[in-house]
Amino acid sequence: MKILIFAFFLSLLSVSPAISQEGRAFYNVCQSNAETIRDFQRDKITVNTLDNASIAFVSDIRPYSAQRVAGYDFLEGGKDETHFYARKVDNNSFFIASADFEAFAYYHADRRKADESDKASRCAVNDLNSFESSVKLLLAKNKEIGKEREKENKKVFDAQTKGVVTNWIKNYKSKKVDPKLEKGILAWWSGSPGAVVINPILQVYFLQPDFNYARNEFGIVLNKTVDTLYVFKMKNDGKCYAVWRSFGYESLGGGSFGNEVKDWVHRNNAGHPDIIRMAGNREIEAGTQYEVDCSAFSK
Repeated sequence: MKILIFAFFLSLLSVSPAISQEGRAFYNVCQSNAETIRDFQRDKITVNTLDNASIAFVSDIRPYSAQRVAGYDFLEGGKDETHFYARKVDNNSFFIASADFEAFAYYHADRRKADESDKASRCAVNDLNSFESSVKLLLAKNKEIGKEREKENKKVFDAQTKGVVTNWIKNYKSKKVDPKLEKGILAWWSGSPGAVVINPILQVYFLQPDFNYARNEFGIVLNKTVDTLYVFKMKNDGKCYAVWRSFGYESLGGGSFGNEVKDWVHRNNAGHPDIIRMAGNREIEAGTQYEVDCSAFSK
């Protein structure tokens, strides 16, 4: 019986008792030169929970909490500007780091830790490096996930864009009737006279009712054009595409213009290709081709 009692007593001694953290003061004994929000680098904070699964503390008067990230040895809490990571070192200390891990603070229950001359010990550098490595693994993983999600979203967006552009063009009413200009555009598209058109233009839409006159800095007319959208079909893949650009005639001077239809890419005041805005934040840029549904334009 004495042996059993003695063994039970030893088993009690071997168990490390959990420390109650309710209302316990922790002190900032080491921090980075880079700053995060003030609440995460205050001289003193009050901790109510500190274990491997969670942390809860009050900085100034504001409460914060974080929970363990699945598959990792650290905690995550807050959101937006208060988003942070934390890691328990032991029952008496832990780290708080900014969401990008550019700034951190090391809190300890013993304020005398701040007086240690050995920086590696005072700042628990080995634990800090381990913490940083773990967080950066998560950040890298999240970045890859973000890229994949962005790629998928772009796929969906592009697929929907085809329908948006098709519907916009299909319902558009050409603003100008100009058989001569349209014939000239078809000649421009075919290239040399008599050439066989492999990828035929299906529709031509004039986006302006009148010619626009381009002038140089001296006010001399250079050309007259009409913004035009055309739809064509590619023979090699059977797909249809829409492009818009400006078509018209070069000035010969004295109010005369050439007979050959030429093309220009309409540019905005900043010198970039202009855009047409459509529903759902869609934009089509001058000179760039966009896939459309052939069935809406078949001849």
